[in-house]
Amino acid sequence: MVLTLSVNPNRFGLSIKQKRFKFLILTSFLTILISSLVMVGWYSKYQPLLSLLPNAATMKFNTAFAFFLAGIGLYVSIKDSSFSKQVHKIIIIGLITIGTLSFLQYFFSFDYDLDNFFIKDVFTKKYPGRMSPATALCFKLLGLAFLGVHSNSMTVKKISEVFLSFIALLSLISIFSYILHIPNEHKNFFFESMAIHTAILFFLLSIALSFINSNIGFSKLLVSDLAGSKLVRILMPFVIALPLLLSFVLLYFIDGSSVLKRDFAITVYTSIYAVIGVFYVSFIAVRLNKSDFKRKLLEDNLKQANQELLHFKEALDESSLVAITDANGIITSVNDKFCEISQYSREELIGKTHKIINSGYHSKEFFKEMWSTIKSGKVWIGGIKNKAKDGSFYWVHTAIIPFKDSNGNITKYLAIRQDITKLQMLSSQYENLKQKNQEIEQFTYIASHDLQEPLRTVTSMADILKTDYKGKLDNDANLCLDYITLATGRMSDLIKGLLDYSRIGGNKELELTNANEVLKNVYEDLSVAIVETNAQITASKLPDLNVYRTEFRLLLQNLISNAIKFRKKDKTPEIFVNAEKSEGYWKFSVKDNGIGIDEENTRNIFAIFKRLHSKSEYKGTGIGLAHCEKVVHLHGGEIWVESEKGVGSTFYFTIPNNLN
Repeated sequence: MVLTLSVNPNRFGLSIKQKRFKFLILTSFLTILISSLVMVGWYSKYQPLLSLLPNAATMKFNTAFAFFLAGIGLYVSIKDSSFSKQVHKIIIIGLITIGTLSFLQYFFSFDYDLDNFFIKDVFTKKYPGRMSPATALCFKLLGLAFLGVHSNSMTVKKISEVFLSFIALLSLISIFSYILHIPNEHKNFFFESMAIHTAILFFLLSIALSFINSNIGFSKLLVSDLAGSKLVRILMPFVIALPLLLSFVLLYFIDGSSVLKRDFAITVYTSIYAVIGVFYVSFIAVRLNKSDFKRKLLEDNLKQANQELLHFKEALDESSLVAITDANGIITSVNDKFCEISQYSREELIGKTHKIINSGYHSKEFFKEMWSTIKSGKVWIGGIKNKAKDGSFYWVHTAIIPFKDSNGNITKYLAIRQDITKLQMLSSQYENLKQKNQEIEQFTYIASHDLQEPLRTVTSMADILKTDYKGKLDNDANLCLDYITLATGRMSDLIKGLLDYSRIGGNKELELTNANEVLKNVYEDLSVAIVETNAQITASKLPDLNVYRTEFRLLLQNLISNAIKFRKKDKTPEIFVNAEKSEGYWKFSVKDNGIGIDEENTRNIFAIFKRLHSKSEYKGTGIGLAHCEKVVHLHGGEIWVESEKGVGSTFYFTIPNNLN
């Protein structure tokens, strides 16, 4: 029930708590000020300070002195020190003693000389210097209520709250009697000599002490930010002010005129109160309905948002390793995926740092840079190699996000990781394969280049033998020389083709190329074959695109050359070159009406040195389509063929339109 306060208002936080703190300070100083002025008024015999209202009861000197103690008691209650607690105890004893002794004098004939102990009362005729029974009882209850301020017992706090409620009730009765102009002789003996400022100070002190004990009772309901407390604060002015106003009007008409009789006046009072009450409550209900509608709308949106967050969390838990650490990197939470990949249980991970899965692969500088980034409030993203419990290693793509409080201080870190061990292995394999390909291409180039020299030597020697020994060799020898010449020629063609294949894409740069101009150059290169076969070549409008110009020209030349070569003997070759733009790439096609290809051979036709026909039928090395495939792959595209035996073939290939 007790909320220990410090003079430092920051302990109250914001808004209501700060206002409550100011109210406590103001009440303590106001109580000390008014009581001091009254005591000065008694010494100076200045009666207006004692009663405030004409012919009203006076605040007695003992009453003012007790209020002075209560004001100091309220102020020291706000503080939390050993000295303030000692002063607090002395004031409690003083209030209880003054209240008890004054109250007992009304029921026993003892006179303790307490009423005029400090100063003689010359203004009051009945019980001069003595506070009213209600005042004495309130001081006694106030002293007992002060016990709840520093008590750790919830029972004591609740009893204190009951005492404060009783003090507030007695003081309100006295205040309302003054507002309604109830003469002293009409007041109950119990309240007859309680002054107006006495009642006001009791009411303020009861509220102030209740605010200190604001975690229980009516004060808790009054200061809360919940809907019920807001409703109480809205209804409170109506509940207090309307009956008071109606009572004032009722007494005026009863005592001041003969318009209303007492019984009918009470009927009018009740009716007016009921009607105004219904309208006021209805007005509040409309406001509450609007607020409730907004609340429900907000709840629905919140439920939907929570559902989406739940789906996100489920997706994250299924796909990612998630861990939360405090600002020092101590793990506070991990998901099942983290435990599965690391092979550690939650009990083994929580309370530890990520050193438990450190593989030793990364340097200290790596982690120093990472911590420097996240401590500055920025997100860190990178790959980390970790070590599982069984000693195996795994790679994770990691994003570490700092979380900050309202003051900008980092409170925790969220780490989201994806297991990329397989991707890392594939990347490593790809790099190794790329290196091997470079080595193979280099070997192919060197081998094919170096093989040309012995072939030229063999060919030259065969030519010398034919020239120098012409007519001297028998038919078998001449036939052998012819075979040598033919074999070395074919070997030379193969090596040249292999050399050309290895050179494709080497040290080349992309350049913006007009495919129509390239096709025109191909026509010129193949002009002899076109004239000999009377080939009919047509093309749609081809695009401008970034390509390796020489290789792209070789691609079109090989496809058109094959279309001419593998023609039907009894039919004029008809070739159509086309290009269609698709999303992200250009799709080229070279269509012919040639001999076609069996379906079973369309899959491996692009293999190097792959031939579907004998050398006697069609000349060539079988490397042309392998060249085409390599050129297309060099550009990041795909190549394939659709064909029907005896009808013709269509070769397709794609070139990305944003190649750079």
